[in-house]
Amino acid sequence: MTIAIIGAGAMGCIYATYLCEHNDVLLVDVVKEHVDAINGKGLVFEHLDGSVKTYTNLRATMDTSGYDPVDLVILLTKGYQSAQALEANKSLIGPDTTVLSLQNGYGNADEIVKYVPEEQIVLGTSGGGAIVAGPGHVLHRGQGGTHIGGMGKDQSRAEAVKRVMDEGGVPEVELVPNVLELVWSKLFVNVGINAICALIDDTNQAIANNKFANEASYALVKEAVEVANAVGMKFEFEEVLKNVIDIALVTGPNICSMLADCKHKRRTEVDRINGAIVSEAAKVGRSAPLNALMVDLIHAKELLY
Repeated sequence: MTIAIIGAGAMGCIYATYLCEHNDVLLVDVVKEHVDAINGKGLVFEHLDGSVKTYTNLRATMDTSGYDPVDLVILLTKGYQSAQALEANKSLIGPDTTVLSLQNGYGNADEIVKYVPEEQIVLGTSGGGAIVAGPGHVLHRGQGGTHIGGMGKDQSRAEAVKRVMDEGGVPEVELVPNVLELVWSKLFVNVGINAICALIDDTNQAIANNKFANEASYALVKEAVEVANAVGMKFEFEEVLKNVIDIALVTGPNICSMLADCKHKRRTEVDRINGAIVSEAAKVGRSAPLNALMVDLIHAKELLY
């Protein structure tokens, strides 16, 4: 199978290391130094057990114009980059291409469907964690499952993606029939971890081990669950909170994406995470003041860059 991973950051590289053993994998990224390093010396990947392997059977590029369509596109850019990434890499997407989004945040599907028919789209979440240590060098920092489901009623494309991932050894790949529930579940995890860790400049474990970070996560997630249920979902807060804490512990040493963005003085995805809770609340005449506060605080931090 031919696979293109658009967004060759930490998470993109994790999937590349699994999938490249049995497939032709192309990494697409906008960072020239990263692309050049992968093409020149391969992807240096430090696994969870401390072992280091260099993957030389990967290709990387910044420009896909002139490329033929691939069988599978995995979209791992920032949510707000979806439209730009799909437009720039439209040569990779044909009528038989499956597009899998494993992005953070809420509302990504609304952007993707403008470029790809709904029946070709598979949505998913990943619970893993990793850090880009330098160009062409990634450190795996937390193992988590991958949950996927097709946007439409036909789940055959999601089933095909699962088979490819299983063959590559991607751990804990599960099919989920209710895609909207899947997206909300990942959103809760991001709400409960990202902005807090970005503001206190600490790794994911702080959500479980720092009393004040834990209390903040509790309050933010509770508000998010209340909003989700108000718009028609059915979540149990205690179950949701346990999942957030479990993931924070499993990925404990990991620097979350929002903290990494702040450290590198990049735009964050706060508007598609905490901001999504605020937007969904407004649709049903509610407010989400705690998540709105986090949006303001992260934007205030961005102004300090």
